[in-house]
Amino acid sequence: MKKGSLEVVCWFIIDLITIVLACLFSSHKANLWVVAIGVVGFSIYSVIKSYKTPGYLPNTLAIPENNRKPVYDYIRIIAVVFIISVHILGPDWENTKGMENTIIYHVLNYIRCFTGVSGDCLFIMISGALLLGFKEESVLTFYRKRLTKVAIPLIIYYLFYLWQYDAMGGLNLWQIAKKIITADYTGANVYHFWLIYIIISLYVIVPFLRYMLKDMPYIVLTSLVAVLFIYYLLTRFIINESAMPMHFSFWLMMFIMGYWYGRSETRKYDNIAIALGLFAAIIFGIYLKLRTGLPDDFDSEYPFVIPASIGIMAIFFKLQNRLKNVYLIRLISKYSYGIILVHMLVINFAVKLYIYKYFSALYYQGLGFVLIVLITLIGSLITAYFIDNIFVNPITALLGRDFKQRR
Repeated sequence: MKKGSLEVVCWFIIDLITIVLACLFSSHKANLWVVAIGVVGFSIYSVIKSYKTPGYLPNTLAIPENNRKPVYDYIRIIAVVFIISVHILGPDWENTKGMENTIIYHVLNYIRCFTGVSGDCLFIMISGALLLGFKEESVLTFYRKRLTKVAIPLIIYYLFYLWQYDAMGGLNLWQIAKKIITADYTGANVYHFWLIYIIISLYVIVPFLRYMLKDMPYIVLTSLVAVLFIYYLLTRFIINESAMPMHFSFWLMMFIMGYWYGRSETRKYDNIAIALGLFAAIIFGIYLKLRTGLPDDFDSEYPFVIPASIGIMAIFFKLQNRLKNVYLIRLISKYSYGIILVHMLVINFAVKLYIYKYFSALYYQGLGFVLIVLITLIGSLITAYFIDNIFVNPITALLGRDFKQRR
């Protein structure tokens, strides 16, 4: 059997697995024929692509080794694990009453608060590091190549949430489009999508930021990052923050900070960043201990966690020549965006329905948390693989081809 033909057979097996999983984990009774027709119909693209381009299937599985720096793959996985961790511990935290004086409580609380801030910061900084380097491409070319790869998955995964929460009933196409455009989370429970909307907002200005940063001397860039961070600290502790909201501008700062730290010239600061990050992480632990019993205030944690997050990046950059291009790291990194989009579905409709029958994240002195995070990560990876390759990639390719033809 030819290699291309073998890949076609594999796609039909993937279709079958997808249909079974869709029916098994659906929150409401799914019409088997409708699901089957939809899955097979959308996967025609992958079938044709595999037949014409042998090796397409291995590429979807991240089997070929690429030449990009694995340092970003490692940092990206840390960000993904952090985001999953806070969304597992967050809902369970109401069940910690009576544990306040235990060591495991303080350890898990530290993980919950630290990951709830650091995961988002790392993801934004990675995006800045990889996107803000200057490239000769028009604004429309960037939007077609880059912005669509973020916006189209957002739309498709949003529709999956609406379907899974049975929130499509009574909505017409315009109402659904309005919900997505206006970031209306009602019914779909996609509150974690706020990060994706921030990323899309940043992508919109990337082509212009590239020109602004292109000829900026490194010392000026470093000064800019320092001034932005100092200004942010002023809004946290001195200036009336409500009068000077920092929401988008804060993430713009993190975006530029990621670009700055990804620059080769910044490697001379790695040791300093690691030391400051470790110091900030320790001070953050003391701060949380003193705040035990008080309501959560994630906004007050950013001044500690930002330098700690930079310290995490610094550690991996310091070790980048020793980092191996490991297959599993490569695979999870490839589907990290889909994992972030879909992990809440996996938590709510798989982990909590099936795994929580036996144990939760608070069981077994922290081991339950580790197991739940691992199960969620694996389940999200599998789900993202199916959704991306059966639905997202064909639609993205179709719209990309149509855009070219219109030009």
